[in-house]
Amino acid sequence: MSRLPESYVSKSDFAACADCRTKLYYRKKRYPSAMDEDEYLQFLADGGFMIEFVAKAMFPNGTDLASVRDPDEAFSQTDTRLKIDGVVLFEAAALAGRFYARTDILIRKGNELSLIEVKSSALGSEDDPTGSPFVGKRGGIASKWKPYLLDVAFQAHVVSLAFPRFKVIPFLCVVDKTHAVTSNETLAQFHLARVPGGSKVRPKVTYSGDLEALSSNRLVSIHNVSDEVALLGPEMLQKANELASLIEPSGVRRVQEDIADSYRVCRTCEFRVTPPSKSGFQECWGDLAVSPYHVLDLHRVGQVADKSGPDPVTALLRRQRASYADLDSTDLGAAGSAHAARRMMQWNAAHNEDAEFLPERLRAELKTYERSPGWPMHFLDFEACDIALPPHPGMHPYERVAFQWSCHTVDSLDQMTHREWLNDESQFPNFAFVRSLRDCLGDHGTVLVWSPYEQVTLRHVLEQMATWRSYDEKESVRLAGIPDSRAFEELMRWVEALLGPEDAAGKRFSPRIRDLHALAYRDYYHPLMGGRTSIKVVMPAIWKIDPDLRGHPWFEKYNKTLPDGRSLDPYETLPPLPLGDDGQEDVVQEGTGAIRMYQDVIFRQNVDPAEHESRRQLLLQYCELDTAAMVMIWKHWLG
Repeated sequence: MSRLPESYVSKSDFAACADCRTKLYYRKKRYPSAMDEDEYLQFLADGGFMIEFVAKAMFPNGTDLASVRDPDEAFSQTDTRLKIDGVVLFEAAALAGRFYARTDILIRKGNELSLIEVKSSALGSEDDPTGSPFVGKRGGIASKWKPYLLDVAFQAHVVSLAFPRFKVIPFLCVVDKTHAVTSNETLAQFHLARVPGGSKVRPKVTYSGDLEALSSNRLVSIHNVSDEVALLGPEMLQKANELASLIEPSGVRRVQEDIADSYRVCRTCEFRVTPPSKSGFQECWGDLAVSPYHVLDLHRVGQVADKSGPDPVTALLRRQRASYADLDSTDLGAAGSAHAARRMMQWNAAHNEDAEFLPERLRAELKTYERSPGWPMHFLDFEACDIALPPHPGMHPYERVAFQWSCHTVDSLDQMTHREWLNDESQFPNFAFVRSLRDCLGDHGTVLVWSPYEQVTLRHVLEQMATWRSYDEKESVRLAGIPDSRAFEELMRWVEALLGPEDAAGKRFSPRIRDLHALAYRDYYHPLMGGRTSIKVVMPAIWKIDPDLRGHPWFEKYNKTLPDGRSLDPYETLPPLPLGDDGQEDVVQEGTGAIRMYQDVIFRQNVDPAEHESRRQLLLQYCELDTAAMVMIWKHWLG
């Protein structure tokens, strides 16, 4: 009889539940999880599967056991194959007592087993080349790498128990950001196909490049992490044994963590789902799960406590209260900090009939922009991606590709125009991106953005221009779509002027770019925003409360209502478009969807022109709304 999942702690159980034992019960009982439909997490996972394929290509004689899903059968086959010295196994199974692990790569050499865990995270030139790149300056494991190394430590422990005749040597395989990819290592060579069984089933990766060339790739690097695993051993063993103690003959036992002590974990709990779905969070928190002004929705609630005294949130929950309105105004963090000031806006609104906070100084600062940098007002948004497998040869892993911009421009006569640009060719787009942007922005006017993302992207592009020019000046000119190297130099100077001078610390101060998010964070709050300041939260809140905005001719195409008269969030009004003859439709409403759609635009082969155009329009209408949203917010703030 096949062993049931409730009879063991898997490596994915350990990774998900090491910070909260109660989660193990919800996982084994298949409670609804917010992670099931999280497109961003699936996007990251897809990148991980492709990097795993790259790593496994280094071992062309490996045997893949992924198709053997039954734990006992997979373990039996692994044990049998490990009798052969030199064998390389993919998805080998280790089963020992209440523990179960599938390893990415397992290699037998004599009496040693090399266990290689593959991750799509990356090391770059900024990481310590002399000591361990996974250890922090104070000697402990760096926080970024700790979850991955705990994972490796757990697997090494289970493999050691399952195959005691071998010595287990743990390795971590990661992406090397210093490597310039070849044509065989670009995203275009990889394709992911979902198989029946839902998002939890491993997708099939197909590769169209030169597999022999890929086998000698330098895209990934393998690091011995024996010292790091030994350092984490006691912590891993304690957590693993605590979870294993919950596995009983009758099934998994539920244990209740103290929510007053673990509320930081609860804040991001994947089992905090909305009704009518069965909610593990509701079962943990009971009557405290639903509360006006819930404390878990307080801005950066995990950073409220400091070393000066007891945690006020823990004290609040011990009093069986869960509303941040029941905190004292002195319980919101260190006085004078930006985060504490942000929390104070929320707290004040809760004590002031949920009033909007829109101080005059915000309006006054916006008015200063009319004088300096001056008219017109350019509301600008970029779409870009930083992915493990770059789209173009010569790029480095996670190097930024800027593929789209949208700009709404309002002049001093209150006239608005919209311009946009989208790359739909399979060549490096960044230089053509900034050339088209210069044609739009020129040398005058205020450039309004939401977050530092646009400035960071421009800095990346400027660095790329300098690097590519020194490497292949002729190709740089061609990619930019300009006449000659002199025009390329002029384009670089325009980007430098837009970014502004650089200080000794490398920070730039743009004479023209102003960040609306910084103003929102400092000076604007509406209760409908909760503890967040994303444009996807601020704009819908303003749209709902401002009838003049909804009636403005600039935004009439977004003004749609439900049958009960309630206004739709403008992002919900974006129309889905057909993708193929089978009636399938799609719509882009957030950044991850935009990246996926862009990859389809430039890489999907043999696509009907109408379907290709639908994908382009989905990207254009999404990015257009992002900049229209900034105009809406600006209009509302000015009153």
